[in-house]
Order: sequence, then C-alpha cells, then structure tokens
Amino acid sequence: MFFQAGITVFNAIFQLLLISLTAGICVRQHWVSRDQIKSLSAVTINVFLPCLIMAKTLTQFHPQAMPDWWLLPLAGVALVLPGLFFSALLFRFKPDKKHFMAMSGMQNALFIVLPIGHLLFPEQFNLFALYCFLLVMGVTPVMWSLGKVMLAPDTHDGFHLKSLMTPPLVAIVISVGLVFEGLSPLVPHTVIASMTLLGEAAIPLAIFILGGTLGAISIGDIPDLKDIFIVFIVKFVLVPGCVFTLLRFTKDLLSSSLICSMLMVQAASPPATNLVLIAENYGGDTRAISSMMLIQYLIAIVVMPVWIALWQYSACLD
Repeated sequence: MFFQAGITVFNAIFQLLLISLTAGICVRQHWVSRDQIKSLSAVTINVFLPCLIMAKTLTQFHPQAMPDWWLLPLAGVALVLPGLFFSALLFRFKPDKKHFMAMSGMQNALFIVLPIGHLLFPEQFNLFALYCFLLVMGVTPVMWSLGKVMLAPDTHDGFHLKSLMTPPLVAIVISVGLVFEGLSPLVPHTVIASMTLLGEAAIPLAIFILGGTLGAISIGDIPDLKDIFIVFIVKFVLVPGCVFTLLRFTKDLLSSSLICSMLMVQAASPPATNLVLIAENYGGDTRAISSMMLIQYLIAIVVMPVWIALWQYSACLD
C-alpha cells in the first residue's frame, strides 16, 4: 500500500518535474530569458494568483462551516518555527549562516504546493487551495519581515509595512473581509467567472516559473557539504518528521483530513523561491542562496514523494 501511494505521489510530482525541467532548459538555452521569467512571475503574482485567491475564497470560504479557520494562519507561522529553531541549533547560531537558517524554516507554500494539490486532490482542489491561502496569511508576514532580516542582515533600508502587502496577501485580506461582511454574494457571477478563468492560469504558470527561476540560477560557489547536509536534515527530515508526528496525535481534532494532507505537503516542501528575490532586492548573499536553493530542490524531487506517501499510507491504515 505504501509503494502504491508512493508511485501515485511520485507520478504527480514527476509531471511537475517535466514542466519545470522544460522551463529550465528554455532558460539555459536562452529560448526564454531570465527577464522574461521575471516578467511572467510578476504577472502571475500580481494578476493570476490574486484572481485565483479571490475566486476560490469568495466561493469556497464559509466561516460558519469552518469555525477554526483562524488556526490556519497560526499554523503557517508555526510551520516556520521548527525549521528556524533546529537550524539555529545545528548552525550554532552563527550570524554568517542566517540565510541558510531562513531557507531551513521558510517553505514554498504556493508555487509547488498548489500544483501538487491539484494533481493529488483534483475533486477537493478548491478547498485545498483555500486552506493554502489561509495558511499563507501567516507565512507571508514572517517571510518578508524576519526572513528579510535573516537574508540581508546588513541592510539599512529598515522594515516597511508595505513590503508585507503583496498582491496575493491583499487578495486574501479583501476576499476574507468580503465574506465576513456578508458582501460576497453581491459580487457578480460574471466577475467571479472572469477571475476563475484568469486564476486557472496560475497553476501551470507557477511550476513553469519555478523551473525557469531554478534554471536561471548560475551555480557559483557550491556551499559546504556540511551546510547542505544541515539544511537537508532540518528541511526534509526534522520539520516534516515533527509535523507528521504531531498530526498523527491531533488529526482527530482537526476539521478535515484534507487539512492534514495540506499541512504535510507544506512541511515537506522545499525552501521558498521568494527568498532569492528578497536577497536580490536587499543585498543578501544571492550566490550562496541560489546554489543552496537549486541543490535542495533536486533533493526534494526524491524526498517529497516519500513523506506524502507515508502520510497517505498512515491515513489509509486508520
């Protein structure tokens, strides 16, 4: 049963790998430029993804049926903490390793998780996506505040609230606000249908952008094997191991088994590619971060299917 679950998960991730690999080859062969990937990423983040968030939230979010929804943003923060804690211990709190600590704790919460959810849970994807969006309400502020400080500790730019207000987060806040104010039924059906149409492009584009981003990375100085091993152990062993164990004891307290599956996928997800963008914008060690990022994504191809299959196998036993 575990083998069958593993094959199912691996096939799903392998489909994403093919798309990602194609994008990477396009960038490496200069058929698609790095600037074009950045432009595509900007359109996806600023238009397609917010449309997807708005459409799914306005149609799928029902607070009365999900009274504990506020736990998901808190879970987003909680998912970051174990990685930061374990990596700080293993790196012995060395200031020059803060960027690797950030990579150990902050996962790719949307660009790889949404496509995996779309393939593994096609009939429940609307809810799966909604759970991800609510969880990101907690992840985004941490990434753009604490993550910024850890990646570029010498920046004198300071912290600005507007750096948190990314279009996806704004879309989440607005759509959740409309639902709680009872105004979501007043949004015309044609508007929601239009947002849904645009939002559907976000899923394939997300994985294409991910591949293009990784393909654009030029391996400079390969990080020390010890550093690679520590990030691997924290990101793909300790964090998912802790989440797996916690979910096994608390799954009966959660309102949906799909939430458990979503949290497990999140826990096994590789580092957020946004960390590279933060480093580029605020003067972090982009070469080291990019090199480590590419290596950890190659590892994720093998490790993610194992954890997700292990969770599905354990759920079947129940």
